[in-house]
Amino acid sequence: MDAGGFSGASADSAAVEINRLRAEKEALEGRIRALEAQLENAPPAGEETPANGVSGGRLSPEMIFRYSRHLLLPDFGVGGQRMLSQSSILVVGAGGLGSPVVLYLAACGVGCLGIVDSDVVELNNLHRQRASGEIL
Repeated sequence: MDAGGFSGASADSAAVEINRLRAEKEALEGRIRALEAQLENAPPAGEETPANGVSGGRLSPEMIFRYSRHLLLPDFGVGGQRMLSQSSILVVGAGGLGSPVVLYLAACGVGCLGIVDSDVVELNNLHRQRASGEIL
């Protein structure tokens, strides 16, 4: 072993990993710069935008800030978030599985979310109704 405690092979693999991580960091910084440029070109906050935040196919500055983690995903990006914000989803059943699904879909930016459930929210089934107005 050398003085640093690594064998030559370990030091080489560490150097390769460091170079790979630096390249990945540069790519992410480039995406951040591109998103910041898009944010600068966005309409002023005073302009009226629809409730889902999409104005003429563009993401509002608020949406860019809120969904910035989604936008950094290479296979999702701005186009994916735009499509998601313009989509409509109907969830049938808002009980034990449907309630969290509704919450997660709303949080990720679905444009229009419909919920259909014939059940009545009562104290004896409230534990399954995570999306109801009153949680005990």
